Amino acid sequence: MLEVRLDKASGVPMYVQLEEQIRLMIRSGTLQQGAVLPTVRSLAVTLSVNANTVARVYRDLQRDGLLRLERGVGTFVSGAPAEPILPREFKKLERRVEAVILLAKQMQLTAVELSQLIETRWKEVEHDEG
Repeated sequence: MLEVRLDKASGVPMYVQLEEQIRLMIRSGTLQQGAVLPTVRSLAVTLSVNANTVARVYRDLQRDGLLRLERGVGTFVSGAPAEPILPREFKKLERRVEAVILLAKQMQLTAVELSQLIETRWKEVEHDEG
C-alpha cells in the first residue's frame, strides 16, 4: 500500500498532494519500475477522497510517463525517472527538511506558513538562476 498522507486543512488541493507524493516516491526509489499501485477505487477509499481525484492523478502521471495503466490489469510504475534521487542524497535532504521543520516550530510557524515561505524562496532562486 502507498504511504500517503493528505492534509485536508493545508489549503493544497488533494490531487496536488497525492500527485507530488507519488512523484517523490518514484524519484526516490520507494516505488520502483513495475511496482503495482492500488486501484483507483481502493486508494480513494483508503484516503477518503473522491475516486475522480485519484483517477486524475493517475492520468497525469501516465501522461508524464511515470505510470502505465493497463485496463483490467492494473496501474504500474512505468520506469525509472529521468533524474532519480540517490537514496543517500534523499536521506540527507530528509534530515535537512526535519531540521527546518523543527526550527519553524520553534518560531511557531504553521505548516502552511512554512510551505508558503519555501514556495516564495523557490521562485526567487529560480528567478536568480535565470
